[in-house]
Amino acid sequence: MHPTSWDADALGVLMAPFTGTTLPPWLGEVLDAGLASVILFGHNTPDVVTAQGLARAVHARAEDCLVAIDEEGGDVTRLQAATGSSLPTAWALGEVDDTELTRHTGHALGAILAACDIDLDLAPVLDVSTDPANPVIGTRAFGDDPDRVAHHARAFASGLTEAGLGSCAKHFPGHGATDTDSHTSLPLITLDRGEFERDHLAPWAIVPWLDAVMTAHVLVPALGEGPASLSAWARALLDEAAGGTYRGLVITDALDMAAVAESPGYEEAVVRAVEAGAHLLCLGTSIRRDDQQMLREAHDALVEAVASGRLPREILRERAEETRARCRRLRVRRRVVPAGGLEDAITRAEELGAGGAARAVRGRHARLDLRPVTVVDVRAGAEHASGARPQQLVAALLERGLRAETPQYPAQIQAAPQVIALTRLPRSDLQEGRRLQELLRARPDTVVVHLGVPDAAPDHRRMLLAHGAGRTMMRAAVAAMLPEPTR
Repeated sequence: MHPTSWDADALGVLMAPFTGTTLPPWLGEVLDAGLASVILFGHNTPDVVTAQGLARAVHARAEDCLVAIDEEGGDVTRLQAATGSSLPTAWALGEVDDTELTRHTGHALGAILAACDIDLDLAPVLDVSTDPANPVIGTRAFGDDPDRVAHHARAFASGLTEAGLGSCAKHFPGHGATDTDSHTSLPLITLDRGEFERDHLAPWAIVPWLDAVMTAHVLVPALGEGPASLSAWARALLDEAAGGTYRGLVITDALDMAAVAESPGYEEAVVRAVEAGAHLLCLGTSIRRDDQQMLREAHDALVEAVASGRLPREILRERAEETRARCRRLRVRRRVVPAGGLEDAITRAEELGAGGAARAVRGRHARLDLRPVTVVDVRAGAEHASGARPQQLVAALLERGLRAETPQYPAQIQAAPQVIALTRLPRSDLQEGRRLQELLRARPDTVVVHLGVPDAAPDHRRMLLAHGAGRTMMRAAVAAMLPEPTR
């Protein structure tokens, strides 16, 4: 399509995905026409060198286009999707409760992103994870206490900023008090206003020190009508929570998520998000959809809303100009703060992450010996935010020289010298709970390695709380389970 077929004002509020590890020709044309931002996902970044080349290619074509990535560290990683993150989960950092460690962790992650020429990290998570049955936040949060979450989120964001990155707090006004995943349906939070403000809104007072806020696809009737991401009440509440007028970017959560894509529908959600005050509409991932079509549908929905008179042209133009100005400021920061070498940044993150994870894991009666280990993953639910992951615990056991495998048939479990069970939501997920109970009846000597928040852990004598499932947390878990080295 010729670039003149694109409306610059509509493109000025869009954060678009694309498929592949190189810049597709259609995207080059849209960048020329004024696309405000692109977002990278794991399928774009099989390794950091590819990510670096891709971000540089975007900036070579459109210097001020903001390159964003959803890189929290821990269980949610795009840059290290193939291997697992070098860094601990947010919950592990909250468990250690050392804000200097958290700031250094944010800086270490920012240094990797800066070396890749990425501008904006969609982190930190500012949700307060008060519901142990929450299937989407869990260990992505810094904890279940609003003060702890606020202190660590601000420290993490400070580290990102020091490294030259933009930061984005998510998911406003708070996604921690629900047992529903907005990737699959629209969560409803029934807390009264006072309780919600005390436990979930309080941390958002830190957002004047951050660059962006991501709005959540959640219903909170005590605060207003309609999903926060598509409703004007959320923008007014954000100003209030920030202690005045919020001056950063407002970014929607992915608009392809079922919470809003099913109702009111993807194209309607695009228009409502702009009407609600968003600067950038994160369109989502193109892994199962046509990338160019996703952008075209969003763009055309805005153009049609202008043509019909529903969305005044001056409103869309003003929003696009405001968005581009704020994106340019982030691009200036990225260019002004020197970026170090990619290899050195990764090495630093590995060292820092290993030390932080080792301080976080907690165990009781969870020692293994050096005999072979069978690892049974009883988790049932998909983790949409983090995506598919290889079995990191098995890899960590093999690294330490233990023979480790996952069972192919039940008799293997009964005959195994040692058994480990992996859990995340055994109290709330009936299928996971049933699988665990069946395993423990057959092998009561099983060591349970719990990957979720501590309050979601089962009641079992032999237990290790890993606070996440990523590579660094699993390495720390294995180290905690192995015998102390002889001197």
